[in-house]
Amino acid sequence: MNKWKELFVATLISIICLYFAFYKVNLNSLLNTLKSANYLLVLGCISLFVLSMIIRAFRWRMILSTNYTISLRFLFESIMIGYFINSILPFRLGEFGRAYALSMKSPIGTFEAFGSIILERLIEVICLLFILIIALNFQSADQILDSNQIILLSLLFIFLVIVLLNSTFRKKIIFFFETKSKKSSTRLSSIYYKLLEVLKGFSLFDSKKNKSDILSMSFLLWFIYYLITILGINAIGLNLTHIEALFLLIFSSIAFSLPSAPGGIGPYHAATVFIVSNIFMYDNNQALALAILLHAIAYVPEVLIGLFYFYKYSISYQDLKKVKIEKKV
Repeated sequence: MNKWKELFVATLISIICLYFAFYKVNLNSLLNTLKSANYLLVLGCISLFVLSMIIRAFRWRMILSTNYTISLRFLFESIMIGYFINSILPFRLGEFGRAYALSMKSPIGTFEAFGSIILERLIEVICLLFILIIALNFQSADQILDSNQIILLSLLFIFLVIVLLNSTFRKKIIFFFETKSKKSSTRLSSIYYKLLEVLKGFSLFDSKKNKSDILSMSFLLWFIYYLITILGINAIGLNLTHIEALFLLIFSSIAFSLPSAPGGIGPYHAATVFIVSNIFMYDNNQALALAILLHAIAYVPEVLIGLFYFYKYSISYQDLKKVKIEKKV
């Protein structure tokens, strides 16, 4: 799809989601809820979010080649640059910016760094699926998903774990998609190429001796995001249970990955409002206030800290486009 069509579709999705999120909301009630929030708890959430970025830098150092000794500071700065770019620019250029920023301050090449980011994302998806499957055992499953969806998620989780850990099985799948891509139309070839990119990202995990440490850090990150969600809920004054908070985290995170305007604006808010008000039956105004607050807890530090490092590294939009084009080539 043409990049401007992608931008149009993403923006349209955000507008529709924002309309849904604000539908039936009383603005005065919404503002009063935000004004009466406990901002000491919000400050605690922001501190935890910054801590999560530091932990993310630790994990990235574990994922990257052991042949290099990379400063944790450079990793943290690169991560914040990536999140800043995704917060203000379209086309999900943040991953390219993050890889490019690290290559400026370390012996790691841009594409090696980008490959490690793909692996990082894949591990996070596996962890999220695992958490979802476990969480379904503590909640009336039919309230969230039907039995067929639960079975499908379980099978997907098992498949991804096998692909991650069994290199022989993965190589067979890669060979299958490579063969198919050569015989397919341009559109199908593009899809196969993206699938191959994901599968090859898994291959980076084979050489890691610290697999358990990487996975442990990934679960620790999700635990911190869970704490942020609980504190945010308490800051608004809602009485969601811990399991409800966990489901909110899971499904709002999935929504955040959908195409949208920069910063994930729209889908995240709509998903949060839908889950809190339609599934858990809480007040719409409080649900939207929670969505705005939780989004701001991540968005504000991403922009403020990321902006500082973005200018420090003197990265331009043309640099990002160049990296993206070279990556495709």
